[in-house]
Amino acid sequence: MRQLSSLQTKYGDIYDCVDFYDHKFYPEMRPNFIPNITSTTRNNLETSKLYVFENGGCPSGTVPIRRLSEEDWSRAAYFSKIKTNGVRNSTNEQLGPPGTHNSKYAIVQTKSGPNPLNYYGVGAYLSVWNPQVKENQYSASQITIQNGPDSLQVGWMVNPTMYKEGRTHMFIHTNTGGIHCYNTYCPGFVIVRSDLPPDVVIRGYTERGKIAKLVNFFIYRETISGNWWLLATENNIPIGFWPNNIFTMLNKYGTYISCGGETYSPLDQPSGFPPMGSGAYPVNILEQDAFATNFETADDKLKVINVDGTEKFMDTKKYIVHDLGIIQGSFGHVLFFGGYGG
Repeated sequence: MRQLSSLQTKYGDIYDCVDFYDHKFYPEMRPNFIPNITSTTRNNLETSKLYVFENGGCPSGTVPIRRLSEEDWSRAAYFSKIKTNGVRNSTNEQLGPPGTHNSKYAIVQTKSGPNPLNYYGVGAYLSVWNPQVKENQYSASQITIQNGPDSLQVGWMVNPTMYKEGRTHMFIHTNTGGIHCYNTYCPGFVIVRSDLPPDVVIRGYTERGKIAKLVNFFIYRETISGNWWLLATENNIPIGFWPNNIFTMLNKYGTYISCGGETYSPLDQPSGFPPMGSGAYPVNILEQDAFATNFETADDKLKVINVDGTEKFMDTKKYIVHDLGIIQGSFGHVLFFGGYGG
């Protein structure tokens, strides 16, 4: 894509404004239909803000792509390989060979079986935290939709090596065919916003004992085009889409969805694993713990419904997840998760 100008965030990140019309998917600027997603506005919760460029961001017809050095590309490729190997399939087996990853999970997921349900979307409100993470580690909270080797993820992450600082960032991850990458580091995801790329800093995070701060995401398959769209913020803003034709299995629907926490640490890291979420085992208190509310999916008519028929998955005692199921009122399906790491 052609670079036309550039922008810099107050955190020092540089984004190049590239020509949106330089790719073959440009006619799809907005989804034809946006599902009616549950609002979670409550007195004891606040919404975190994604960093948005002022004055509309990039010029009309261009979108912001983070500028990366060769070293940045190398780090991004390293973590993308880890993430790809760590994605779970519906039988709780890693897709990567043993010894190539060291990711740990505390998630709520749909159950596997001979006749899995079809899912046309996944979404949740995630409480935002800023766990202390060392070099070459990450700590994340995310939602996932998957079918076979194809998977899409969105959430927040602290990754001081990839982002070169310890702030909490939004992230997406694309895993399909020959495409395995974070954010816009490969051509799988098409941004349609001139002021909001998918790897921005999240402004505002929860501190233990204080009011919880949330960010919400929703991924769904648009019926007419078949593209998978990403919505974010309390206003359900379309950030961009994954073209349908990049998928081999996820081109029609997902067969597995999950929500919760993930961490990574190198096999030789002497300090062990980083904290997950609040950095403590959950006691199911909004002001104390990492949690997700309104864990939802969409049916083939794009009706948004609570996720049901779930199970917990933890592959270490360092982290815990509590699945509270569907709570009456506006909270929907609720889960708490976290741990000290080490």
